[in-house]
Amino acid sequence: MKILVFGIGGIGGFVGGALARVHEETYFYARGKSLEAIRARGLQVDSKILGTFTVHPKRVSHDPAELGRMDVIILSCKGNGLEEACRDMAPMIDENTVVMPLLNGVLVSELMEKWLPPCHIADGTIRVFSHLEGPGMVQQTAADGKIVMGMKKGPVPKALKETAALLNRGGIPAEVTDDICLASWEKYALMGTNSCLFCYFDGPVGKVRSSKEYEAAVHGAEREVISVAKAKGVHFPENYEDFYVHIFESLPEDTITSLYRDLDSGKKADDTEVHMILGRMAAMGKEMGIPVPYFAKAYERALAKAAKNNP
Repeated sequence: MKILVFGIGGIGGFVGGALARVHEETYFYARGKSLEAIRARGLQVDSKILGTFTVHPKRVSHDPAELGRMDVIILSCKGNGLEEACRDMAPMIDENTVVMPLLNGVLVSELMEKWLPPCHIADGTIRVFSHLEGPGMVQQTAADGKIVMGMKKGPVPKALKETAALLNRGGIPAEVTDDICLASWEKYALMGTNSCLFCYFDGPVGKVRSSKEYEAAVHGAEREVISVAKAKGVHFPENYEDFYVHIFESLPEDTITSLYRDLDSGKKADDTEVHMILGRMAAMGKEMGIPVPYFAKAYERALAKAAKNNP
């Protein structure tokens, strides 16, 4: 079974490293300095979960003709690069290929359907803090690395189950769920709401919690996610809102998300995941007739921040 990890950044490098050390038919799609580094010395992984090691994939390239048709593609890229990634991977896909995105956002498969040829598009979530230390050098620092995957509709392809088994062999806990919709929305309810609050208050956890509006905002933003999910037929467990607030209360004061970090560092809006994470919720709320004032205002403020930093 040919498995391609598309995008060897923090997440892709962590997952690709785990697969390549147990599965000979593991391929990497990489560009630029990462491609050069992996070809020269392999992918170096330093992980609290997996340990420290170096792997050499079966092949690393950015040329679809060189990589060939794939049985499984695990996609790891920024949400703002999703359309381009789909276009680049399309030549490696046929009707039997399984594509699984590991991106921020909710049910990313729904966005990919219009950009990919007929194939099996799964959804996946991952809980991990991992980043590139340099080209071809991945460091994983926290969280359990667990991957949950599944199909939004239709039967689960055999290749997806085999991929989960290989990930487990490689040291990453992985499971196939019958309810990936709930799993995806639960991940978004954590990550997406955090980004909403950081952009709404324009600051990290400490600034959010010190605001007089904090209590109303933290409950209100999470309630917006739960309400839109319910309108789409996804029902969160009871007391999930309180569960989220408890988690937010426990975060260190300097905590921010990658989206807010990108905006605060001066990136243009289109070079961040602001449309994928905040804009999509604003659009879904409008589509379903559900008011989402905190997400809408956070999106507005995030766009204004990016415009101010890029006159």
